Amino acid sequence: MPRATFSLDDPMRRNVVNVVSRAPLETILVRSNEISGEIELNTDNVLDRPRVAFEVPTASLDTGIPLMNEVLRSDRWLDATKFPAVRFELTKIASPAKPTALKDGVAVAVDAEGTCSLHGVSRPVTVRSEVVWFKASDNIARRLPGDVLRLRARFDVPLPAFAIEAHLSPQTLGKVETTLNVEIDVFASTDRPQVPEQMLQNLARARRDLGQRLVGA
Repeated sequence: MPRATFSLDDPMRRNVVNVVSRAPLETILVRSNEISGEIELNTDNVLDRPRVAFEVPTASLDTGIPLMNEVLRSDRWLDATKFPAVRFELTKIASPAKPTALKDGVAVAVDAEGTCSLHGVSRPVTVRSEVVWFKASDNIARRLPGDVLRLRARFDVPLPAFAIEAHLSPQTLGKVETTLNVEIDVFASTDRPQVPEQMLQNLARARRDLGQRLVGA
C-alpha cells in the first residue's frame, strides 16, 4: 500500500491535543479532542511528498476551569471569535534524511518543520514526532477501520511570536510561561469510522452534562 490518505476525523473524539504551560507559580494544561484534518503519505517512503494538515477549533480548547476558559478565549488571549481555529501544516521533513518505509507496527522517528497559524499569525515551528503505521486487521478495526496511522508529535509555541502579549500583564506574571509546549496524539484511518447516530447523541449529551457540572461546581 504505497500512497494513502488518512483522515483525522474521529466521531468518537479520542484524538487529543494538549497544551502545557509550566510557569514558576502554576502549571496549566489546556486540552482539546476536536481535531480534524488529513495525513497523506507514501508508506513505502515517508519522504515522498508527505502532507499533514489539521486544525482545532479555538473555542474547543479547555482548561477544565470555566472562568479560565473565558479568559483564554477572550480578545486578550486567543480571541476565539475573531480567530476560530488553530491550524498546523507540514512544510518539510528534516529526518530521516534517506528514503524510509513504514513497517507494520514499527515506530519511526520523524523530525520536521511546519507552519502553525494561531491568533491571526503564522509562524514556523520545529516538530519532533513518532509515526506508527498499522495495516488493516480485525485487531486494528477494534480502534478504527482500514489502515491506521498513529502520530505523536511535540512542538513549542512562543506566545510573543503570535502577538499574544496578555501573559506579560501583572496579573499573570509567573503564572503563564512565555513558551507553551504542544503535544499531539492522534490516530488517523484510511476508512472513516461509521458510528451509530444514537451513540453520537449519547456522547454529545454526556459532554454537555459534564460541562454543566463543571460550571456549577
